[in-house]
Amino acid sequence: MVDIYPLGPQGSGTNVGIVTHENNGIVIDAPPNAAQEILSIAKRQGVRLQHLLITHCHWDHITDALPLKKQGLKVYAHELDRQVMENPEQIEPEMRAYWHIDACSVDQIVADGTTFSLCGLSVEALWIPGHTPGGLAYFFRGLGICFVGDTLFARKVGRSDFPGGDKHALFRSIREKLYTLPDETVIIPGHGYLTTIGEEKRENPYLRPRN
Repeated sequence: MVDIYPLGPQGSGTNVGIVTHENNGIVIDAPPNAAQEILSIAKRQGVRLQHLLITHCHWDHITDALPLKKQGLKVYAHELDRQVMENPEQIEPEMRAYWHIDACSVDQIVADGTTFSLCGLSVEALWIPGHTPGGLAYFFRGLGICFVGDTLFARKVGRSDFPGGDKHALFRSIREKLYTLPDETVIIPGHGYLTTIGEEKRENPYLRPRN
């Protein structure tokens, strides 16, 4: 089962995923003030949360990572974004202006192309730099869904003007990684509406696959 909850401060609406299988759960991303809601949802559903997958290291995706880790969730991230999670003073001051971000150690470094089993589900990790250096997408092939953080949105692409961003890398990540997934794959972006790979190939005005 896959549930998506827009959580965090009003106006940010970070899409938090809770993927469950046989009463065990995986959380994707941890925006500010979301941990308690995530834990409450899991309790109501009778789900034991075990893993936290971080798509990228921006404040609206990692601020509540530590509270979830303290509840026993194992934290996964790319090496390049791990450095920021464990040293949040690297985050730009304006991004830390309203939220205190505690350092959170990463339990498992995730490399590009890694396939691993969590809660009985197969997860494929795709390194998609451009929005941040260590951005990751998590493809649940058996469920036909992919969490892509802020790299690709419905009819939009992610920003690349933050520190560590790279427009050319972002477009390469979409074209060479995300656009190679099956067209029917449901894309769950970090914010906003869900979409599919096929729809974005046809209709995203910012980037279409090369002929």
